[in-house]
This record gives sequence, structure tokens and C-alpha cells, in this order.
Amino acid sequence: MQRWLMAILFFGACAFGLIVMVVTAAQDKPEGGHEAEGPTMPAVTLDAAAAQAIYKQSCAACHGDQFEGKVGPSLKTIGTKMSVEQIYKIVLNGKGNMMPSFKQLGEEQVANLAQWLAQNK
Repeated sequence: MQRWLMAILFFGACAFGLIVMVVTAAQDKPEGGHEAEGPTMPAVTLDAAAAQAIYKQSCAACHGDQFEGKVGPSLKTIGTKMSVEQIYKIVLNGKGNMMPSFKQLGEEQVANLAQWLAQNK
């Protein structure tokens, strides 16, 4: 009789723990049930001269002065392959082992650069 009681208590405790985990996980998700995909791109007005200066200083060594690609891929038609938000997230966070993060530039400067790069179509 004690075995049955212990088994019932054990399975009851397991079921309770599982319910608590599911409820807690559901509460941790952002509204809409989707996980956050990184920072949202800030709204900035395009400053082409500033973006070009950032590109020459931070990007041209790998992507070329004319966007032709060197160590990094060509960016000549990047605006047809990626959205401005995708470009923003890659520049801000980096990608893989080859593309470093440029968080040090700041979110507004990265957003400006992403807008400028997205015009390459």
C-alpha cells in the first residue's frame, strides 16, 4: 500500500513540475508568441555622406571601395538580396566568423549605413 501511495505522490509531483514549467515558459515569451529576433532598427534620416565615410573607414577593407568584395562578399546588389533591417542586424551583430560586430559604431550610425547600403540595387 505504501508503494502505491509513493508512486502516486511521485507522479503527481512530476506532473505539477511540468505544469509549472509550461506556464512559466509561456509567460516569458514576448507578445504574439514569437521570440525576439534582436534589436529593432532605430528610425533615422539617411545621411549619405556620413554613411559613405563609415563605409570607407569600417567596411571597404573587406568589401572593396566599389562594393566589389575582397575578403568579404560583394555588396553591389545587396539591396536586392536583403532588407534594410537584415543589413542592419548583420552589421550590428556580425555574422559567423568572418563578419565582425560593429556595435561600437552605435545603433543610429549602423542604421544609417544599412539604409545607404540597401540602396545598392
